[in-house]
Amino acid sequence: MNRLPVVAVVGAPNVGKSSLVNRIMRRRGAVVSERPGTTRDRGYNRAEWAGREFTLVDTGGMEPRAKVGPGALVTLQARVAVEEADVVVHLTDARLGPTEADAVIAGEIRRAQTRAVLAVNKLDNPADDTERHSFYSLGEGEPHAISALHGLGIGDLLDVVVSLLPQSDPESEEEPPKLAIVGRPNVGKSTLLNRLLGTDRAVVSENAGTTTDAVAAEITLEVEGETGRYLLLDTAGVSKGARRASGVPYYSSLRTSEAIRISDVSLLLVDATDGIVAGDLRIAREIEEAGSSCGIVVNKRDLAPPERLREIEGLVSARLTDLKPHAAHVSALTGAGVEEVLPLAARVGLAYRLRVPTHEVAEFVSDVVERSAPPKGVKIRYATQTGTAPPRFTLFANRPKDLPESYLRYLENSLRKRYGLWGVSVRIRVKSSR
Repeated sequence: MNRLPVVAVVGAPNVGKSSLVNRIMRRRGAVVSERPGTTRDRGYNRAEWAGREFTLVDTGGMEPRAKVGPGALVTLQARVAVEEADVVVHLTDARLGPTEADAVIAGEIRRAQTRAVLAVNKLDNPADDTERHSFYSLGEGEPHAISALHGLGIGDLLDVVVSLLPQSDPESEEEPPKLAIVGRPNVGKSTLLNRLLGTDRAVVSENAGTTTDAVAAEITLEVEGETGRYLLLDTAGVSKGARRASGVPYYSSLRTSEAIRISDVSLLLVDATDGIVAGDLRIAREIEEAGSSCGIVVNKRDLAPPERLREIEGLVSARLTDLKPHAAHVSALTGAGVEEVLPLAARVGLAYRLRVPTHEVAEFVSDVVERSAPPKGVKIRYATQTGTAPPRFTLFANRPKDLPESYLRYLENSLRKRYGLWGVSVRIRVKSSR
């Protein structure tokens, strides 16, 4: 199966890379701020121009001279994006003119032998683009004048970009299911992502909140004899009060909520040393409301005694009754137990997309009702599955309003046990059989 071609937007800090990505995507997708270094990881987006689909990669500001610290980590991420890309858009700032950093970045792109398009941003007057001429000195061909803020020159730039893309058949490209790693700040999400992928894929730092965007990587795994592709998303930590904050914390929380919304499976990472806290329950509630499914990953098991892990299991069962997720105990730092995470996610994903034949659902519900009948006078005449992702079932009863919530919960739990719907919201609707 052909992959979509990849276009990476790279450049020095604060030249407007995320603004350009947002303009191309026609939405606020990346975190934009006046502060340099707001984007730290590679952010992946599916984009389209002139009938050509491609993967658009947003990167952090490259600081080629940085040897240690966050700047060096962010630059490493951007270099990987250059290596992955079919076409690189090297974005520069007309107000600064060609800088030493621009020259070094241009040299790195040439050494990577990746096709490049030079764009000069912040040229807001379409009648005067003379400032772009000085950028010929970078040796990357014609500098294309754009204004990401006002949308000027973007179409012409994209025409050039797509003309350089390798040929691909977008019809053959299926969107793989998405797995989002979510949780409170500093519980180890990026460390787990890197451990799962066997590479320094996301920026990892001792400082809480290092990841501000959802980043993604495609993985292949096998479960129950079936091999499948998955898109693995890392997200920023969701902290209490983020929605009432401003700037980066606010937009980071929106990006995490978006990752949960578009994901088939959300892996909720909790800290074994903290146990299940209010912040974890808040995220679990958001997962359920989004119609996603959930697996629990208890991290830092090396720092917690066995009785603590058993206590967390009990709390998961008692507090997350609407999802009833199963849990894996891991240490992302040492790698212990990490091999259980992706199979757990794949099992949850299979349950999320479960489709049961109509006659089988009807027979099973009939058997369940026979074992424990509803209140006197209420008759459940038929049952069928009416939807998936998450699984939805419809019961037909003679007096639907008289079927108590407790009995619907009994039917839900019966369906969950029969079909392994752990971590999945089971939705049951009752309609009149008349």
